This record gives sequence, structure tokens and C-alpha cells, in this order.
Amino acid sequence: MTLATVREDHERMHPRLSRIAGIALLLLGIAVVLWRVFGSPRDWEGDMRWLRSGLMLGALGAISLSPRLIFPGVKGYAPDELSEKDDGAALDERP
Repeated sequence: MTLATVREDHERMHPRLSRIAGIALLLLGIAVVLWRVFGSPRDWEGDMRWLRSGLMLGALGAISLSPRLIFPGVKGYAPDELSEKDDGAALDERP
């Protein structure tokens, strides 16, 4: 192991932590949208409409980002060995 690989490992988020953060972000985004649709004041007019629009765009961004955290695209982030295998061969068994 070189110093670069150790630093690279510390910079990555652990898969379980990433999934927990992704689920929390998804639930937060859904909660903001539901609050805005059913519970927020209907009389937000004037300058408050910008806040309303910003909240909805932020919630949309949070919901859109959460699958990337829940399902990381790199096989090395997978927490189990079955996810790391490809076509029945482990990563270290390839030629």
C-alpha cells in the first residue's frame, strides 16, 4: 500500500455511511416537498415566493442526489463480496 492509496481510502465515504446519508437526504427532500404542498402557508406572495421556489428546487436537488449516495457506481464501494464479483470471477482472479 502506498501513501496515495491510503489517502484515497480515507477520502472515500464508507458504503454504509453513504447509504445512510442518501436515505436521510431522500427523506428530507420528500418531507420538504410534502410540507410545502400540504402544510406551508398559502399566502406566501411577493418576495416569499422566491423562498418557496428555492425550497422546492433544493428539495428536488436533494431527491435527485440521494440515489447517487444510496447506490454508488463503483464496484469497490460495495459492502459485500457478491457485488464485487463480475461474471462469477472475483476481482483478484482476473488475468
